[in-house]
Amino acid sequence: MKLPSLVSLLLAALLTLSGAAAVVLTTSGAQLPAASPAPAPDLAPPKLAPQRARALLPPPSPTALAASPTVAPAAPSPVIAPTISAAAGAAPVARQRAGPVTTVPILMYHYIRELPANTPDRIGYGLSIPPVTFDQQLAYLARAGFHGVTMSQVTNHVLTGAPLPPRPIALTFDDGYSDFYTAALPLLQRYHFTATTFLVVNFLGRPQYMSWQQALQLSNDGIEVGAHTLDHVDLAIQPLATATREIRDSGLILRQRFGVPVQAFAYPSGRYDAAVLRIVAASGFTSAVTTNYGSSYTRAELLTLPRVRVYGGITMPSYIKEVGG
Repeated sequence: MKLPSLVSLLLAALLTLSGAAAVVLTTSGAQLPAASPAPAPDLAPPKLAPQRARALLPPPSPTALAASPTVAPAAPSPVIAPTISAAAGAAPVARQRAGPVTTVPILMYHYIRELPANTPDRIGYGLSIPPVTFDQQLAYLARAGFHGVTMSQVTNHVLTGAPLPPRPIALTFDDGYSDFYTAALPLLQRYHFTATTFLVVNFLGRPQYMSWQQALQLSNDGIEVGAHTLDHVDLAIQPLATATREIRDSGLILRQRFGVPVQAFAYPSGRYDAAVLRIVAASGFTSAVTTNYGSSYTRAELLTLPRVRVYGGITMPSYIKEVGG
């Protein structure tokens, strides 16, 4: 073997081992591609899915949270809006209500009458409970140990801590329909339940509504009378003078005609605003009910009390759930 050839072979072997050369020489002097080095491992951190990446972001500081605007409730409800905890990264928490929380369901009824399920009067159907269904509801309440209370009893309990019977429940009836006297009252008396009826003063004596004499008889029989304005108007859109007359005069007339305190008020269609609340308070009412849903409230909410609507077509299992049975 010639010396130059031996040198060429040794040089090619050294270059292949080191990977430092792009080409090597063969014994004939031809060029060959050098072997590619093995790829280095990928040491970059793996890419996270978008939601994972957001979860790993640092929590916002208390300063940033405090600067975030609090969204006001859409309805004119006096329920306190949520606040943000001062703890770093804490989620919004509800501010504690002022004073003890009372949990006494206030049920909202309208008609006690039979309407077929296929009636074209869908609004009327939703407001109507057949007498046989109302009978079943009262039978359940009595069997389950509930005791009927008036709105005045609820208010006194909230204000003074006056005791209530076991499992108290307030039954309220809006508008003063005649079927309250003819259908609801006999069943209430059968099961020994009291109730509160909210009367629209100028509707008394009209067709489908109770007469003044019937309403007086209810009051004498232990049913509490509450005011529901003079003409069932939307108080939230009335001029101040009209709203004042509707609220104040309805209470005055009922007190004068029946000779009893009328301390409970119901907002027609549940509509009110801050000015209406002030008028209600100035007109001698100590409680007022809304159409807002709920069963718990505090002293601060006595003029915006929530209720549980008993709607047409409700089943007994749903009714039992709604009253907390």
